[in-house]
Amino acid sequence: MTNDLSYALLEVIDEMTPILEPKPNVRLHRKSPEKLLDTVVSMISSSQGAPFLLNFDERSMAGMLREAKRAGVEHLIHESNVHDYASVGCLENTMVGNDRSGTVDNNLNLLKAVELALTGGMDMLPFTDLLTGITTKPARVGPNTGGAERFKSWDEFWKAYEEQTRYIVRKCVELYEMSELARARFSPTPYLSCLVRGCAEKGLDITQGGAELGFATIEGVTFATTVDSLLAVKYLVFDKKECTMAELIKALKDNWVGHEVLQAKAKNRAPKYGRDDDEADEMARAVMDLWTEETWKYTTKSTGRRFRPGMLSWNYWVGDGFIMAASPDGRPKGQFLSNAICPSNGADINGPTANANSVGKALGGKDPNGGDWEGYLNSLPNGASHTITFNPSLLRDPEHRNKFKAFLRGYAENGGTALQINMIDADMLRDAQRHPGAYRHLLVRVTGYNAYFTAIGRELQDEIIARESHNQY
Repeated sequence: MTNDLSYALLEVIDEMTPILEPKPNVRLHRKSPEKLLDTVVSMISSSQGAPFLLNFDERSMAGMLREAKRAGVEHLIHESNVHDYASVGCLENTMVGNDRSGTVDNNLNLLKAVELALTGGMDMLPFTDLLTGITTKPARVGPNTGGAERFKSWDEFWKAYEEQTRYIVRKCVELYEMSELARARFSPTPYLSCLVRGCAEKGLDITQGGAELGFATIEGVTFATTVDSLLAVKYLVFDKKECTMAELIKALKDNWVGHEVLQAKAKNRAPKYGRDDDEADEMARAVMDLWTEETWKYTTKSTGRRFRPGMLSWNYWVGDGFIMAASPDGRPKGQFLSNAICPSNGADINGPTANANSVGKALGGKDPNGGDWEGYLNSLPNGASHTITFNPSLLRDPEHRNKFKAFLRGYAENGGTALQINMIDADMLRDAQRHPGAYRHLLVRVTGYNAYFTAIGRELQDEIIARESHNQY
């Protein structure tokens, strides 16, 4: 549905750049006209400070149709109207006019299940209260799956990880139930409810489940760190026998201090998600299937809203890094975790095409015999944030711009649902840290949203610089 208005809107946005809002979000698909791609690539090439978000229709609509089947609402979301979806907030896919689904309702730290599988359900480290300074011993927070030191095979470890994942999903659901009950009782939204179809007909507020469509979302956080950590455990302990499980756990408790050789092996030899490596991507698919299938099992008791999965990490992957113990992929405590469905920073050493292929496989790939939408599969109907940072020199001439158009065409075939593009230079960002007054209008894409670089915290600034410069590995 590209027409003159499409180009008029893009022209206005281009003239307003750089500006924090509105965020440009362009929907692309297999049949997007060449002129639209030319316009988008031209804007991206000069968008340093005005990052872009591109939604890809086929994969997004496949997720919406899968959502409808799971919840039994095919009469409300079907092939003749699914193209009417829109991105709410940042990139969360939602139907229009009758849908009041939650977007960032719950944030599930997937990596915690790996830690609990290693310790048999215990916190790995003592906890220190920052306000009181009181330190408590590691507590039991998950089911007792036994000490991982006694596991004889990878299958035993994976079964423990499965049980711990089911546990943290259930705990996330239980916490949300309490918050939903409080909102329904104490925080109604009558004006908004008047505008969403279903509420007036039922005589119920949105918070009470009045909308025709309403899902509760669990957002998976730390996906790549989780996948890479599982790959590292399998590689180091079971496949190559570089260390025993006890030695690996000791290294993690020591935050890798004194275990630098083993840490280097975890970082540089173990397989990594994001390289179009079938072994790594098969693990990513297994992790995705496990937690998303578990999420679909639950429905809120108070309003009957089905839980659905998505991946929009906001900035939680940075803060969570300070409270999570060191992880088997070589990451020390305090270092940020992976963002949404993106590979870990620096792991995608085979280029953006391999990066995109891994993301597409993690989401479900394509079904040659058909599927939810023209053969596409999508495990994350609420959307999946995928950020790739390019150096501005990549689009310096027409030849490179044509190659970038080909990359976008390929992403529509093999990639994810939403690609966020940052055109930034690490040296410029470092200079902006030193001289913030000279860069007050510099915008960056964080995860689903734009932010002024000089206005975000130092930790998030460092993560974005590392994202561009790949200095983690």
